Amino acid sequence: MIQTSYFSSKAPRERKVSIAKWPPRNWKGPQANQLAPTDPRASDWAAAYRRDLLIRFPMPSDLRRYLEEWESKVPDPIFCCYEADANQCHRRVLAAFIQEQLNWHVPEWGSSRQQQASLF
Repeated sequence: MIQTSYFSSKAPRERKVSIAKWPPRNWKGPQANQLAPTDPRASDWAAAYRRDLLIRFPMPSDLRRYLEEWESKVPDPIFCCYEADANQCHRRVLAAFIQEQLNWHVPEWGSSRQQQASLF
């Protein structure tokens, strides 16, 4: 299953794949450059990134093939970028795009964890 998160999360390091245009300096992990935004500093970054995705993956089959390649390289990849707040980052735009194009649900890593009920 593909998920999303951010670089400094506690997600398993061996599953993390960078989708940032400029990954952290100390990043030694894999990079899915086709999923990185062209201009992450654009004023309307979400729309700009969506345009990037539409240009790079004009057909759903193109996107499926690219994601399946990543799943063969990194089982259950977690696509990562910088922002801790998923709503402020392109990774959730990517997740929505994948949902629209392939009908694949791409959750945020750790979002499905159940919290222990209070004992008090």
